[in-house]
Amino acid sequence: MNASYRNPYTIGGWVSGQRYYGHADLRQYILLGSDNYIWVIGTRRVGKTSLLRQLDVQGRRDYLPIYWDMQGCANADDLRDELLFALEDRVAQLSKLGVDIDALAGEDMANALRKVCRQAEKAGVRMLLLIDEPEPLIEIAQAQPQAVQRLRAAFQRPPNLRVVLASTKTLASLQEITRDWPTSPFLTDFAPFYLDGLAREDAEQLMRQEQRNPVHVTPETIRRIHDFTGDHPYLLQWLCYRLYQPDHSLRPPRKDDIVLDAMLTTLFRLQFDQLSPAERRILLHLVDGGKDAVGIAKALGVKLTEAGMYLYVMARLGYIRRSSAGKWIIGNRFLHRWLAEHDAELSVEDAAISDQRVREMARAGQKEEAVYWQEQLRIYRERLGKLEVAAARYEDQPPERLQATILEHKRRIRALERKIDAFHRAYGA
Repeated sequence: MNASYRNPYTIGGWVSGQRYYGHADLRQYILLGSDNYIWVIGTRRVGKTSLLRQLDVQGRRDYLPIYWDMQGCANADDLRDELLFALEDRVAQLSKLGVDIDALAGEDMANALRKVCRQAEKAGVRMLLLIDEPEPLIEIAQAQPQAVQRLRAAFQRPPNLRVVLASTKTLASLQEITRDWPTSPFLTDFAPFYLDGLAREDAEQLMRQEQRNPVHVTPETIRRIHDFTGDHPYLLQWLCYRLYQPDHSLRPPRKDDIVLDAMLTTLFRLQFDQLSPAERRILLHLVDGGKDAVGIAKALGVKLTEAGMYLYVMARLGYIRRSSAGKWIIGNRFLHRWLAEHDAELSVEDAAISDQRVREMARAGQKEEAVYWQEQLRIYRERLGKLEVAAARYEDQPPERLQATILEHKRRIRALERKIDAFHRAYGA
Protein backbone atom coordinates (compact mmCIF):
# COMPACT_ATOMS: atom_id res chain seq x y z
CA MET A 1 0.00 0.00 0.00
CA ASN A 2 1.41 3.41 -0.99
CA ALA A 3 1.44 5.95 1.83
CA SER A 4 0.38 9.54 1.13
CA TYR A 5 2.54 12.25 2.70
CA ARG A 6 2.11 15.98 3.08
CA ASN A 7 5.04 18.26 2.29
CA PRO A 8 6.55 18.86 5.76
CA TYR A 9 8.58 21.99 4.99
CA THR A 10 7.37 25.42 6.08
CA ILE A 11 7.80 28.50 3.88
CA GLY A 12 7.06 32.01 5.07
CA GLY A 13 5.61 31.61 8.55
CA TRP A 14 7.36 31.34 11.88
CA VAL A 15 7.83 27.94 13.50
CA SER A 16 8.32 26.61 17.01
CA GLY A 17 8.29 23.33 18.89
CA GLN A 18 9.09 20.28 16.77
CA ARG A 19 9.23 22.41 13.61
CA TYR A 20 12.05 24.54 15.02
CA TYR A 21 15.67 23.55 14.40
CA GLY A 22 18.97 25.02 15.52
CA HIS A 23 20.57 27.73 17.67
CA ALA A 24 20.35 25.59 20.82
CA ASP A 25 23.44 27.19 22.36
CA LEU A 26 22.20 30.71 21.69
CA ARG A 27 18.79 29.90 23.17
CA GLN A 28 20.50 28.40 26.20
CA TYR A 29 22.63 31.50 26.68
CA ILE A 30 19.69 33.88 26.30
CA LEU A 31 17.76 32.01 28.99
CA LEU A 32 20.60 31.03 31.33
CA GLY A 33 23.47 33.42 30.60
CA SER A 34 24.53 36.48 32.53
CA ASP A 35 23.23 39.15 30.13
CA ASN A 36 19.82 40.69 30.87
CA TYR A 37 19.85 42.84 27.73
CA ILE A 38 20.37 41.00 24.46
CA TRP A 39 20.19 42.22 20.86
CA VAL A 40 19.78 39.43 18.29
CA ILE A 41 20.80 40.73 14.86
CA GLY A 42 19.78 38.96 11.68
CA THR A 43 18.80 39.57 8.09
CA ARG A 44 15.24 39.26 6.83
CA ARG A 45 13.84 35.71 6.77
CA VAL A 46 16.68 34.26 8.85
CA GLY A 47 14.36 33.15 11.64
CA LYS A 48 14.31 35.99 14.20
CA THR A 49 10.58 35.66 14.89
CA SER A 50 10.84 31.87 15.12
CA LEU A 51 13.69 32.24 17.62
CA LEU A 52 11.58 34.53 19.81
CA ARG A 53 8.57 32.21 19.54
CA GLN A 54 10.73 29.26 20.52
CA LEU A 55 12.09 31.22 23.49
CA ASP A 56 8.49 32.01 24.40
CA VAL A 57 7.80 28.27 24.66
CA GLN A 58 11.14 27.18 26.09
CA GLY A 59 11.41 30.01 28.62
CA ARG A 60 8.16 29.30 30.47
CA ARG A 61 9.87 27.11 33.03
CA ASP A 62 12.00 29.95 34.41
CA TYR A 63 10.19 33.09 33.22
CA LEU A 64 6.87 34.64 32.34
CA PRO A 65 7.54 35.43 28.65
CA ILE A 66 5.85 38.36 26.90
CA TYR A 67 6.10 38.52 23.08
CA TRP A 68 5.87 42.18 21.98
CA ASP A 69 5.65 42.77 18.21
CA MET A 70 6.48 46.39 17.28
CA GLN A 71 6.03 45.93 13.54
CA GLY A 72 3.95 48.71 11.99
CA CYS A 73 4.00 50.99 15.05
CA ALA A 74 4.19 54.67 14.15
CA ASN A 75 4.17 56.35 17.55
CA ALA A 76 4.34 55.74 21.29
CA ASP A 77 0.59 55.10 21.53
CA ASP A 78 0.91 52.29 18.98
CA LEU A 79 3.73 50.76 21.01
CA ARG A 80 1.61 50.90 24.17
CA ASP A 81 -1.34 49.26 22.39
CA GLU A 82 0.85 46.44 21.09
CA LEU A 83 2.28 45.93 24.58
CA LEU A 84 -1.23 45.65 26.00
CA PHE A 85 -2.15 43.12 23.30
CA ALA A 86 0.97 41.14 24.26
CA LEU A 87 0.01 41.25 27.94
CA GLU A 88 -3.50 40.06 27.11
CA ASP A 89 -1.97 36.90 25.67
CA ARG A 90 -0.79 36.16 29.22
CA VAL A 91 -3.90 37.37 31.02
CA ALA A 92 -4.38 34.16 33.04
CA GLN A 93 -0.81 34.19 34.40
CA LEU A 94 -0.83 37.95 35.01
CA SER A 95 -4.16 37.83 36.83
CA LYS A 96 -2.64 35.37 39.31
CA LEU A 97 0.04 37.99 39.98
CA GLY A 98 -2.59 40.64 40.67
CA VAL A 99 -2.13 42.50 37.37
CA ASP A 100 -5.29 44.20 36.05
CA ILE A 101 -4.60 44.63 32.34
CA ASP A 102 -7.67 46.85 31.83
CA ALA A 103 -6.31 49.26 34.43
CA LEU A 104 -3.06 49.55 32.45
CA ALA A 105 -4.86 50.97 29.40
CA GLY A 106 -4.52 54.50 30.79
CA GLU A 107 -0.76 54.18 31.36
CA ASP A 108 2.03 54.87 28.93
CA MET A 109 4.09 51.86 27.84
CA ALA A 110 6.92 52.53 30.32
CA ASN A 111 4.63 52.72 33.34
CA ALA A 112 2.61 49.70 32.18
CA LEU A 113 5.78 47.65 31.90
CA ARG A 114 7.10 48.80 35.28
CA LYS A 115 3.84 47.93 37.06
CA VAL A 116 3.74 44.45 35.54
CA CYS A 117 7.34 43.80 36.53
CA ARG A 118 6.72 45.09 40.05
CA GLN A 119 3.80 42.73 40.58
CA ALA A 120 5.82 39.83 39.15
CA GLU A 121 8.74 40.65 41.43
CA LYS A 122 6.50 40.46 44.49
CA ALA A 123 5.59 36.91 43.49
CA GLY A 124 9.19 35.96 42.74
CA VAL A 125 8.51 35.73 39.00
CA ARG A 126 11.08 36.71 36.37
CA MET A 127 9.89 38.43 33.19
CA LEU A 128 11.23 37.68 29.71
CA LEU A 129 10.36 40.48 27.28
CA LEU A 130 10.73 39.28 23.68
CA ILE A 131 10.61 42.27 21.32
CA ASP A 132 10.18 41.60 17.61
CA GLU A 133 10.70 44.12 14.80
CA PRO A 134 11.81 47.06 17.00
CA GLU A 135 12.96 49.11 13.98
CA PRO A 136 10.00 51.56 14.39
CA LEU A 137 11.81 52.83 17.49
CA ILE A 138 14.20 54.64 15.12
CA GLU A 139 11.59 57.08 13.82
CA ILE A 140 9.70 57.25 17.12
CA ALA A 141 12.92 58.21 18.92
CA GLN A 142 13.25 61.16 16.53
CA ALA A 143 9.64 62.31 16.88
CA GLN A 144 9.01 61.38 20.53
CA PRO A 145 12.42 61.07 22.21
CA GLN A 146 11.07 61.28 25.76
CA ALA A 147 8.79 58.27 25.24
CA VAL A 148 11.69 56.13 24.03
CA GLN A 149 13.95 57.40 26.83
CA ARG A 150 11.31 56.35 29.36
CA LEU A 151 11.03 52.96 27.70
CA ARG A 152 14.78 52.44 28.02
CA ALA A 153 14.59 53.40 31.68
CA ALA A 154 11.76 50.88 32.13
CA PHE A 155 14.03 48.19 30.73
CA GLN A 156 16.85 49.05 33.09
CA ARG A 157 15.08 49.37 36.46
CA PRO A 158 13.24 46.09 37.19
CA PRO A 159 15.69 43.52 38.63
CA ASN A 160 13.48 40.65 37.43
CA LEU A 161 13.36 41.66 33.74
CA ARG A 162 15.33 40.19 30.85
CA VAL A 163 14.90 41.94 27.48
CA VAL A 164 15.59 40.40 24.07
CA LEU A 165 15.48 42.55 20.92
CA ALA A 166 15.42 40.81 17.52
CA SER A 167 15.99 43.02 14.49
CA THR A 168 18.02 43.68 11.40
CA LYS A 169 21.23 45.63 11.93
CA THR A 170 19.52 48.82 10.72
CA LEU A 171 18.47 49.21 14.36
CA ALA A 172 22.09 50.28 14.90
CA SER A 173 21.10 53.73 13.64
CA LEU A 174 19.06 54.07 16.85
CA GLN A 175 22.39 54.26 18.68
CA GLU A 176 23.48 57.16 16.49
CA ILE A 177 20.14 58.98 16.89
CA THR A 178 20.22 58.64 20.68
CA ARG A 179 23.93 59.33 21.11
CA ASP A 180 23.27 62.86 22.41
CA TRP A 181 20.68 61.85 24.99
CA PRO A 182 21.38 63.11 28.52
CA THR A 183 21.22 59.42 29.49
CA SER A 184 23.06 56.58 27.74
CA PRO A 185 22.14 55.81 24.10
CA PHE A 186 19.32 53.28 23.72
CA LEU A 187 21.35 50.20 22.78
CA THR A 188 24.04 50.69 25.43
CA ASP A 189 24.30 47.55 27.58
CA PHE A 190 22.55 45.40 24.96
CA ALA A 191 24.87 42.49 24.13
CA PRO A 192 24.85 41.88 20.34
CA PHE A 193 24.51 38.35 18.97
CA TYR A 194 24.27 37.42 15.31
CA LEU A 195 21.65 35.03 14.01
CA ASP A 196 23.14 33.46 10.89
CA GLY A 197 22.62 30.19 9.06
CA LEU A 198 22.11 26.93 10.87
CA ALA A 199 25.02 24.81 12.02
CA ARG A 200 25.73 21.95 9.62
CA GLU A 201 24.27 19.32 11.96
CA ASP A 202 21.10 21.36 12.58
CA ALA A 203 20.64 21.98 8.85
CA GLU A 204 20.81 18.26 8.17
CA GLN A 205 18.24 17.59 10.88
CA LEU A 206 15.93 20.12 9.23
CA MET A 207 16.42 18.50 5.82
CA ARG A 208 15.57 15.11 7.28
CA GLN A 209 12.80 16.51 9.53
CA GLU A 210 14.22 14.37 12.33
CA GLN A 211 11.97 15.85 15.01
CA ARG A 212 8.78 14.75 13.28
CA ASN A 213 8.31 12.19 10.47
CA PRO A 214 11.83 11.72 9.02
CA VAL A 215 12.33 12.30 5.31
CA HIS A 216 14.73 10.15 3.28
CA VAL A 217 17.68 12.21 2.03
CA THR A 218 20.87 10.82 0.49
CA PRO A 219 24.29 12.14 1.61
CA GLU A 220 24.90 13.60 -1.88
CA THR A 221 21.59 15.46 -1.78
CA ILE A 222 22.49 16.85 1.65
CA ARG A 223 25.87 18.02 0.38
CA ARG A 224 24.32 19.80 -2.60
CA ILE A 225 21.63 21.48 -0.49
CA HIS A 226 24.36 22.76 1.85
CA ASP A 227 26.17 24.21 -1.17
CA PHE A 228 23.07 25.79 -2.70
CA THR A 229 21.69 27.42 0.46
CA GLY A 230 24.67 28.07 2.73
CA ASP A 231 22.34 26.59 5.41
CA HIS A 232 20.19 29.75 5.45
CA PRO A 233 16.98 28.63 7.25
CA TYR A 234 14.49 30.19 4.81
CA LEU A 235 16.38 28.97 1.74
CA LEU A 236 16.64 25.49 3.29
CA GLN A 237 12.89 25.34 3.78
CA TRP A 238 12.23 26.87 0.34
CA LEU A 239 14.52 24.49 -1.53
CA CYS A 240 13.50 21.38 0.41
CA TYR A 241 9.84 22.20 -0.25
CA ARG A 242 10.67 22.30 -3.96
CA LEU A 243 12.72 19.06 -3.83
CA TYR A 244 10.16 17.08 -1.84
CA GLN A 245 8.78 13.98 -3.60
CA PRO A 246 5.55 11.99 -2.96
CA ASP A 247 7.53 9.03 -1.59
CA HIS A 248 8.66 11.21 1.35
CA SER A 249 12.16 11.81 0.05
CA LEU A 250 14.18 14.70 -1.37
CA ARG A 251 15.59 14.58 -4.86
CA PRO A 252 19.04 16.13 -5.51
CA PRO A 253 18.90 19.84 -6.41
CA ARG A 254 19.84 20.95 -9.93
CA LYS A 255 21.04 24.27 -11.32
CA ASP A 256 17.55 25.03 -12.61
CA ASP A 257 16.33 24.91 -8.99
CA ILE A 258 18.12 28.20 -8.35
CA VAL A 259 14.97 30.15 -9.12
CA LEU A 260 14.44 33.75 -8.04
CA ASP A 261 10.73 34.12 -7.37
CA ALA A 262 9.14 37.39 -6.24
CA MET A 263 9.71 36.58 -2.55
CA LEU A 264 13.43 35.86 -2.97
CA THR A 265 13.93 38.88 -5.23
CA THR A 266 12.39 41.14 -2.58
CA LEU A 267 14.36 39.41 0.17
CA PHE A 268 17.74 39.97 -1.51
CA ARG A 269 16.89 43.57 -2.32
CA LEU A 270 16.14 44.21 1.35
CA GLN A 271 19.29 42.39 2.44
CA PHE A 272 21.43 44.48 0.10
CA ASP A 273 19.79 47.70 1.32
CA GLN A 274 20.80 46.84 4.90
CA LEU A 275 24.52 46.91 4.06
CA SER A 276 26.93 49.79 4.55
CA PRO A 277 28.83 51.20 1.52
CA ALA A 278 31.96 49.12 2.21
CA GLU A 279 29.93 45.94 2.74
CA ARG A 280 28.16 46.52 -0.58
CA ARG A 281 31.49 46.90 -2.35
CA ILE A 282 32.71 43.64 -0.84
CA LEU A 283 29.61 41.74 -1.92
CA LEU A 284 29.80 43.05 -5.49
CA HIS A 285 33.55 42.36 -5.56
CA LEU A 286 32.86 38.69 -4.79
CA VAL A 287 30.40 38.20 -7.63
CA ASP A 288 33.28 37.38 -9.99
CA GLY A 289 34.67 34.69 -7.67
CA GLY A 290 36.26 33.97 -4.32
CA LYS A 291 38.83 36.36 -2.85
CA ASP A 292 41.07 36.30 0.20
CA ALA A 293 41.03 38.99 2.88
CA VAL A 294 44.19 40.65 1.52
CA GLY A 295 42.64 41.03 -1.94
CA ILE A 296 39.43 42.42 -0.46
CA ALA A 297 41.36 44.96 1.62
CA LYS A 298 43.24 46.12 -1.50
CA ALA A 299 40.00 46.42 -3.48
CA LEU A 300 38.51 48.58 -0.71
CA GLY A 301 41.71 50.58 -0.22
CA VAL A 302 41.71 49.93 3.53
CA LYS A 303 43.94 48.17 6.04
CA LEU A 304 43.55 44.43 6.48
CA THR A 305 42.28 44.87 10.06
CA GLU A 306 39.52 47.20 8.88
CA ALA A 307 38.49 44.85 6.08
CA GLY A 308 38.40 42.06 8.65
CA MET A 309 35.75 43.93 10.65
CA TYR A 310 33.41 44.08 7.65
CA LEU A 311 34.10 40.43 6.84
CA TYR A 312 33.32 39.45 10.44
CA VAL A 313 29.87 41.08 10.42
CA MET A 314 29.01 39.91 6.89
CA ALA A 315 30.00 36.33 7.68
CA ARG A 316 28.03 36.33 10.92
CA LEU A 317 24.95 37.50 9.01
CA GLY A 318 25.35 34.94 6.22
CA TYR A 319 26.17 37.34 3.36
CA ILE A 320 29.50 35.60 2.78
CA ARG A 321 31.16 32.33 3.75
CA ARG A 322 34.50 30.60 3.27
CA SER A 323 34.89 28.15 0.42
CA SER A 324 36.67 24.82 0.78
CA ALA A 325 39.74 26.60 -0.63
CA GLY A 326 39.62 29.18 2.17
CA LYS A 327 38.43 32.06 -0.04
CA TRP A 328 35.56 34.36 0.81
CA ILE A 329 32.55 33.74 -1.45
CA ILE A 330 28.89 34.82 -1.61
CA GLY A 331 26.89 33.17 1.18
CA ASN A 332 24.56 31.12 -1.03
CA ARG A 333 23.97 30.46 -4.70
CA PHE A 334 20.59 32.17 -4.78
CA LEU A 335 22.04 35.48 -3.56
CA HIS A 336 24.97 35.05 -5.95
CA ARG A 337 22.62 34.74 -8.89
CA TRP A 338 20.58 37.78 -7.81
CA LEU A 339 23.73 39.89 -7.46
CA ALA A 340 25.04 38.74 -10.85
CA GLU A 341 21.76 39.72 -12.51
CA HIS A 342 21.47 43.13 -10.80
CA ASP A 343 25.04 44.28 -10.08
CA ALA A 344 24.93 46.98 -12.79
CA GLU A 345 22.01 48.73 -11.10
CA LEU A 346 23.08 48.34 -7.47
CA SER A 347 24.41 51.46 -5.75
CA VAL A 348 27.06 51.36 -3.06
CA GLU A 349 26.08 54.79 -1.74
CA ASP A 350 23.05 56.14 0.15
CA ALA A 351 23.25 53.33 2.68
CA ALA A 352 21.03 53.36 5.77
CA ILE A 353 23.95 52.34 7.99
CA SER A 354 27.44 53.82 7.99
CA ASP A 355 30.77 52.03 7.69
CA GLN A 356 31.77 53.47 11.07
CA ARG A 357 28.73 51.96 12.77
CA VAL A 358 29.48 48.54 11.21
CA ARG A 359 33.02 48.69 12.55
CA GLU A 360 31.65 49.56 16.00
CA MET A 361 29.26 46.62 15.75
CA ALA A 362 32.15 44.35 14.76
CA ARG A 363 34.24 45.34 17.77
CA ALA A 364 31.29 44.93 20.15
CA GLY A 365 30.28 41.65 18.52
CA GLN A 366 33.75 40.13 18.75
CA LYS A 367 34.03 41.12 22.41
CA GLU A 368 30.62 39.70 23.25
CA GLU A 369 31.21 36.54 21.22
CA ALA A 370 34.34 35.79 23.22
CA VAL A 371 32.31 36.08 26.43
CA TYR A 372 29.53 33.97 24.90
CA TRP A 373 31.76 31.02 24.02
CA GLN A 374 33.38 31.08 27.46
CA GLU A 375 29.92 31.10 29.05
CA GLN A 376 28.86 28.15 26.91
CA LEU A 377 31.97 26.28 27.98
CA ARG A 378 31.23 27.03 31.63
CA ILE A 379 27.63 25.78 31.31
CA TYR A 380 28.64 22.50 29.67
CA ARG A 381 31.46 21.86 32.15
CA GLU A 382 29.07 22.54 35.04
CA ARG A 383 26.50 20.15 33.57
CA LEU A 384 29.16 17.52 32.91
CA GLY A 385 30.22 17.67 36.56
CA LYS A 386 26.63 17.05 37.69
CA LEU A 387 26.22 14.19 35.22
CA GLU A 388 29.43 12.53 36.39
CA VAL A 389 28.29 12.79 40.02
CA ALA A 390 25.01 11.14 39.00
CA ALA A 391 26.88 8.40 37.13
CA ALA A 392 29.10 7.70 40.14
CA ARG A 393 26.04 6.63 42.14
CA TYR A 394 25.67 3.64 39.83
CA GLU A 395 29.26 2.52 40.49
CA ASP A 396 30.32 0.35 37.53
CA GLN A 397 27.20 0.39 35.35
CA PRO A 398 25.47 3.77 34.81
CA PRO A 399 22.42 3.69 32.47
CA GLU A 400 23.34 3.79 28.77
CA ARG A 401 21.39 6.99 28.27
CA LEU A 402 23.36 8.71 31.03
CA GLN A 403 26.64 7.49 29.57
CA ALA A 404 25.63 8.78 26.13
CA THR A 405 24.74 12.19 27.59
CA ILE A 406 28.13 12.39 29.31
CA LEU A 407 29.93 11.53 26.07
CA GLU A 408 27.87 14.15 24.20
CA HIS A 409 28.79 16.83 26.75
CA LYS A 410 32.48 15.89 26.48
CA ARG A 411 32.21 16.14 22.69
CA ARG A 412 30.59 19.58 22.94
CA ILE A 413 33.24 20.77 25.40
CA ARG A 414 36.06 19.71 23.04
CA ALA A 415 34.30 21.42 20.13
CA LEU A 416 33.85 24.62 22.16
CA GLU A 417 37.51 24.61 23.21
CA ARG A 418 38.55 24.33 19.55
CA LYS A 419 36.14 27.11 18.57
CA ILE A 420 37.45 29.40 21.31
CA ASP A 421 41.06 28.77 20.27
CA ALA A 422 40.20 29.48 16.61
CA PHE A 423 38.32 32.63 17.58
CA HIS A 424 41.27 33.98 19.59
CA ARG A 425 43.65 33.24 16.71
CA ALA A 426 41.36 34.99 14.21
CA TYR A 427 40.44 38.09 16.21
CA GLY A 428 42.81 38.25 19.16
CA ALA A 429 39.79 38.50 21.47
